[in-house]
Amino acid sequence: MRTPSIRFLLASCLCCTVSLLSAQGNPNLEDNSVTVVTNFEARLTDAERVRVNPAPPPTDTTSRRQTYTILPRPLEVEYPAPTIRPRAVRREEQEEIKNGYAKIGLGVPNALYGDLSYDLTGQDNLDLGLFANHYSFNNDKNLANQRASDTKIGARGNYLFEQGFAVKGGLSYDTRSRYYYGYNFPEFERDSNLTFDQDEVRQRFNTFALDAQIYNGTRTEGDIDYRAGISLYLMDADPSVRETGMDITVGGTKWINGTNPLDVTFRADFTSFKDTSSQSLNVFSLSPSYTVLIADRIKLKAGVHLTSQEDDFDIFPNVSASAVIIEGLLSAFAGVEGNVVKNTLRSLSDYNPWINTRLRVRNSEATRFYGGVEGTFRRIAYRAEAGYKYLDNLALYTTRRDGSGIPMFDVIYDDGSQVYLQGTATLPLVENLDLSATFVQRFYSMEDEEKPFHLPSLSLNAAGIYTLANIPLQLRADLFLENGLPYQTAEGGTDNLNALLDLSLSAEYTITDTFGAWVRVNNLLNNKRERFFQYPTIGTNFMVGGTASF
Repeated sequence: MRTPSIRFLLASCLCCTVSLLSAQGNPNLEDNSVTVVTNFEARLTDAERVRVNPAPPPTDTTSRRQTYTILPRPLEVEYPAPTIRPRAVRREEQEEIKNGYAKIGLGVPNALYGDLSYDLTGQDNLDLGLFANHYSFNNDKNLANQRASDTKIGARGNYLFEQGFAVKGGLSYDTRSRYYYGYNFPEFERDSNLTFDQDEVRQRFNTFALDAQIYNGTRTEGDIDYRAGISLYLMDADPSVRETGMDITVGGTKWINGTNPLDVTFRADFTSFKDTSSQSLNVFSLSPSYTVLIADRIKLKAGVHLTSQEDDFDIFPNVSASAVIIEGLLSAFAGVEGNVVKNTLRSLSDYNPWINTRLRVRNSEATRFYGGVEGTFRRIAYRAEAGYKYLDNLALYTTRRDGSGIPMFDVIYDDGSQVYLQGTATLPLVENLDLSATFVQRFYSMEDEEKPFHLPSLSLNAAGIYTLANIPLQLRADLFLENGLPYQTAEGGTDNLNALLDLSLSAEYTITDTFGAWVRVNNLLNNKRERFFQYPTIGTNFMVGGTASF
């Protein structure tokens, strides 16, 4: 650069001048003269300017792991032991468990009601209960031999073994008495003024039943549920009629992915009926099915019922599907299913106790196609369903006419079909008031008979329960509505009985935790409809009684 070079040149000249002056003043020099040979002119060349831009050093991105080793050093601290004084804690009193329950009542006309039960609790892995109930009435003062009596006693239990399997079962004895009082309403003038003693018109059904089952009481390692059971019953009636039944069931369920069951059930159902001759109804069935749940919204089931009876082999479908349309509000379902239904003395007499016990027992077959919706809307739980049934050997009831003058009913069988609409709803309209209703409308089409004799087409059951907030009182109302049932006249034609319209009220008051009182008035409208031809109901009746827990 120019500036430092000039400074250097001036410094050099100054040094030379000083040296010359020093030389002139030195006497030892031989010649004090200076000879200049040439003139020297010092010049510096042009330098190139280099620009340097400063930059920060690169960032250190290396990671370092440091390990600290702390040597344990126990410290010994001496202190006096504290004085601990227990503090009393008040334990909440457990509510007393009451194992027994009793409900008894008396009524008009000459009615008696009793319901007793006792459960054994406090036993490890054991659940055992005993029960007995009775209901009877006698309206003989108003209508000869219009009376009935039902009594049943039994026990049921369940026991879980430490190995993980469980057994359950029960036994019972049931006796029912009915009286053929229909002769008081003769169809023909010649049958008027008939009288019969109590023993001549009494029909008694005695049934002893026993059942037992073994199953897995806890979850198995392979997610397989198993079950095997047997049920037996022995039934007798007048005149000298006996029926026995045995039902053996073996099944298992394999849970796939925890939510999809693969189920297989085998059943062998034997029935033997004896009066003056012997009849048997034996049905063998195998029912495999598989159910899959998709995204917790869609459930699909595919299965069949394979049945065999009297060299007749049938395959019935067992298919259904359901899907959530609106979560918590609306779901849809549809399916088709079919199976064999037995018509035995036990099942037929449960529906119509005034049947002629010299009957022919047969199996029915039914296949149902159905679909509908269900859900909850503004706290109203509902379900609506529509369907079509194909019926084979449907049991109907026609009046038996003979010289005795006592009306009974013969059981006849006919094929046909049924279209039905049904719905159920639970309506919690206001606080402490619960309303529920069930509605069914059936449309029959019979193959041989003109009408489905003594089978209902329209049924409506409604109930309301109101619990008072200030006092321990609960009120209940029940409404039963049913169409007049068709029946076959003596001339072979068809007519309808009067319809059912039954309103009943009841109230139950809790006096203490142990005792209570109740009252019930049945058939307030005094509707004496004939559920079966020539057998009207008893009209208005009431009962009062009490309850006890112990």
